[in-house]
Amino acid sequence: MQNSTNLTIADFTLKVSSEAVITLEEGYLPFVTEDHAAKPDITIDCIPGIPPVSFQWYDLVFEAKNETQKFYSIYRTGTDLGFILYNQQNIDEIQQLALLDKTFSYWTVYSNSEPDGSLLPLRYPLGPIIMYYLTVKSQAVLIHASCIFDGVKGRIFTGFSGNGKSTMSKIWADAGSLVINDDRLIIRKQEEGFFVYNTPMYYSDRPKKTLLDAIHLISHSPSNKIKKQYGALAVSKVMAFCIQNNYDKNYILNHLDFLSDMCNQVPVYELGFVPDFSIINFVLSNEI
Repeated sequence: MQNSTNLTIADFTLKVSSEAVITLEEGYLPFVTEDHAAKPDITIDCIPGIPPVSFQWYDLVFEAKNETQKFYSIYRTGTDLGFILYNQQNIDEIQQLALLDKTFSYWTVYSNSEPDGSLLPLRYPLGPIIMYYLTVKSQAVLIHASCIFDGVKGRIFTGFSGNGKSTMSKIWADAGSLVINDDRLIIRKQEEGFFVYNTPMYYSDRPKKTLLDAIHLISHSPSNKIKKQYGALAVSKVMAFCIQNNYDKNYILNHLDFLSDMCNQVPVYELGFVPDFSIINFVLSNEI
């Protein structure tokens, strides 16, 4: 018997299916939809058991790791991509294997069964990887940023770790704004403009979105200050915070085209801020 679960993330439909029972982590549950009529943007076929790692002999094209931990490795297996995902609590232990077809539409995911016999197919880091390759084949990007909607405008605040994304979200939330998410977002181009969506996290949060009206590249500062960015400079600065596997020039060009279009339509600012409520009036008064 085939079990299937549909998820709606950033208005994309993901169909997850398996002969085993499918278990989802808490953060994915609010994104489950009962609508099975929509054609899925991607299909994820989940298979119990991890076979011998055969595609590691193919071309290694990307590896995510640091001095102490491997996160994942990507291999080109003919026209497809092969992924080795590592257990984040156990160095060098393979957690999952995955294959992605050349259209970026069909995933085959191999996982060891849970103690109750179910499969947990979207376990980190595979879930965000699947979302990234969904954006590569669409008019979309995945970005590390926070986003708020103040009832009038949607704003993204992005910057390097420690620059104040969560702080900025809390300041605006305490003033009554809706926090879309303060870590990982998908931006999509729609007919009405560019929209920002939250993505499943390790905690439960309902799906949210807002029209994007401004992008702020933030940093802590002794005083509030703002400077509008233009053209290639704006694109390059925003791209620095987009999640990307830059081993294929087509992926890079896809991101550049999308970001060039977005930065041409949505204003981008460098924003130095003092972490108190003064930043809200400052932003409202100084956005062009």
